[in-house]
Amino acid sequence: MVVAVSALLLSTGNVLLLLLRASVQTSAVEAELPAGPTPSPSLPVHRQPLSTESATKDSEQSAKPSNDTLAALDRGLSRCPNARRPSVNQIVRIQSVWQLQYIGVERIYVYSAYFDDRRAAGVLPSIRVLVLSTFRRNASIICSVWYGGIDQPFVVPVTVNSVAGSGYRFGRQIHREYAYICPLPISHPLPTDVSVLGGRDTCPGPSSYSTLVPIQRTVPTRRQPVEFGVCVTAGYGYLEPEVLVEWVELNRLYGAAEINLYDVWYSKNMSTVFRYYQNLGVLRVHTMPHPRADHPSWFFNKVRNLRIIALNDCQLKYMYRYR
Repeated sequence: MVVAVSALLLSTGNVLLLLLRASVQTSAVEAELPAGPTPSPSLPVHRQPLSTESATKDSEQSAKPSNDTLAALDRGLSRCPNARRPSVNQIVRIQSVWQLQYIGVERIYVYSAYFDDRRAAGVLPSIRVLVLSTFRRNASIICSVWYGGIDQPFVVPVTVNSVAGSGYRFGRQIHREYAYICPLPISHPLPTDVSVLGGRDTCPGPSSYSTLVPIQRTVPTRRQPVEFGVCVTAGYGYLEPEVLVEWVELNRLYGAAEINLYDVWYSKNMSTVFRYYQNLGVLRVHTMPHPRADHPSWFFNKVRNLRIIALNDCQLKYMYRYR
């Protein structure tokens, strides 16, 4: 079971936490936690490769595609015959966790991509790409899906899923959250990476791509290893350590075995509590700085601009881990 929680639950104005809050001073809480150096509020990237998938994925992608596979992909492969996989030097990285695709003045920031073969999601598998984009929903977007052993991408039009409202303005451009859904013609072999492109010219040349995002996959199991997990959307700011301790312990009392936080910018005083619960295996902190962090916009807009991406990323990452 996955429970998605608003970032407001972690704000200092949370009524429930204030009612439950004990008269414990910050110094007393920190005294009970392991001592150690206080890290920067910008925590390391938390992109854990799922151990259940790595061996299967590597073995499936190492083999050269069969003639039948190439025949199934042929229509998409021949769609853009000049397109080629971008080199490492062509990839544009922003804040270490985003990749940026420029299309004229428009921008697509890609956070993550997932292989989705759930029956409820459609007859054929798809790639779900989580992005922050300046394009409107009705813009033409394509996915270029890369397979091991094939130099050309499988090019497919995207179904744009927008559930994040009107977006927020940074400079002269409005940035909106999207889930790009890229349907695949076959289930095997598994694709390795995906690039995105948009606008009128959806068939790029050899050097047009500046994104090459690894496709993550969660392997289904007969029984989910964790009964109850919590996904908390993008969060930021100052929070007294004892309040976070009480909130985590309250969720554990309710049965939560794992809690996922998405860190846009939590204050430095949270680090000791983060580290304590990470060492217990209870807390997972995922780094999510805003790709326009350098823009002098009201900071809360930047947090609100990432809420849906955070929740979708958590649920896709752990769709077979939590019941």
